[in-house]
Amino acid sequence: MFTPPPSPRPFVSRESSALAAVPPLEKPMEEESLPYPSSAHEGKRRIGRRYRWAVLFVPIFVVLLTAYRGYTLHRVTQEFSSTSTTLQSLSWHGLVSERLSTWHPHLKRHPAPEPQHAGPSSSSSSSSSSSSSPSSSSSSAPSTSSTATASQTIPQIPSSPPVLPTPFPQPFDDNIASNFSSVSCATFFSNMTSSTTTFRSCRPFSLLGTSNDFINAQTNLTLMNSLIWGTCNTNVDYGQCKANMGWFASELNTACSQELSDKNTLVVTTLMGLNAFQAMHDVACLPDPTSNTYCYINAVRNPNPSDLYYYSLPLGIPLPKSATPTCSACSKSVMGVYSAALADSVMGPLLTGLKATYDSSAALSVQLCGAAFAQTANVASAAMPSLRVPSWSLIGSFVVFAWVLLGSSLSLSSS
Repeated sequence: MFTPPPSPRPFVSRESSALAAVPPLEKPMEEESLPYPSSAHEGKRRIGRRYRWAVLFVPIFVVLLTAYRGYTLHRVTQEFSSTSTTLQSLSWHGLVSERLSTWHPHLKRHPAPEPQHAGPSSSSSSSSSSSSSPSSSSSSAPSTSSTATASQTIPQIPSSPPVLPTPFPQPFDDNIASNFSSVSCATFFSNMTSSTTTFRSCRPFSLLGTSNDFINAQTNLTLMNSLIWGTCNTNVDYGQCKANMGWFASELNTACSQELSDKNTLVVTTLMGLNAFQAMHDVACLPDPTSNTYCYINAVRNPNPSDLYYYSLPLGIPLPKSATPTCSACSKSVMGVYSAALADSVMGPLLTGLKATYDSSAALSVQLCGAAFAQTANVASAAMPSLRVPSWSLIGSFVVFAWVLLGSSLSLSSS
């Protein structure tokens, strides 16, 4: 019987045999899970460390700023009460002559009068001045006048019209004819000072510093008391006088434009005085309710000239840094009048002299007399910038602290 040969085996490649040798996987390979860069626990620890650093650093920063602010306040206080606290005793003449020191030679100011030239009360004043001369040897001529007035009794505000001198002291009673570079300005001053009804009858206190008669009256408090009464009680209505001074100021701007451009001291100061007519009239007429006397007369009599400086602010003369004011109720009332005048939408912009002096004078007054003495809410305080820097830095530190806390809380909530 024929037996067929065995069938040949099918061809198997090496690759197939290798694959066949590998046993099948029971389950597909899973991707190996990689660890995260940091766990949630580590993130919280990092945030906690940052929070602790913030809590530690910010209070230290605040303490340093507070110490710096206290140091700055101490330095400013020392500056205000430094060794230069001795002021030259000044009458109104002394204050105004300081402002008018650049006038032309023909506008010379007479020296402050000696007490014996003042009138009937000069003899007693002279003896008082002589007896007190050793204590005031460092003062100049005006101090003699101040010492003489200090020995006089302050008269009360007249209850009935007093006898006024005739003529009443008038501004610019010296020769000013050739102090101008334009004919129009010279003509304006000539017409203004000779106008009896519209100018002279209003007796502008803001310009009486240019009157020799008013200066000479400084040593006679009785006469000065009558003059202040006369400036506060004019025959012309007060409202009409305010309108008159406003008109003169407007005309001066036009007629003396060249002099204003040239910074002519006489013209510039006159414009300040015309614009400050109301404010200076109001402070000159302020009464001291405790004694029924004029506050201005009190300041004239006071041997300490600091209080008298408050009446010069509208003319561009500030309270000196070396001043030692008495912090009286009268001076506080004067600063209140000035603050209200500057806040007035019509009058305020015209008070260029007061705007230039109020801020520094109010800041110094508050420093020496307390926060309630003068209004400083709208004061730039340019003379004391160092007091403002620490405050802004302190606010900034709290902002940074709040930002760190907010960032920490957001990070914690997101994790």
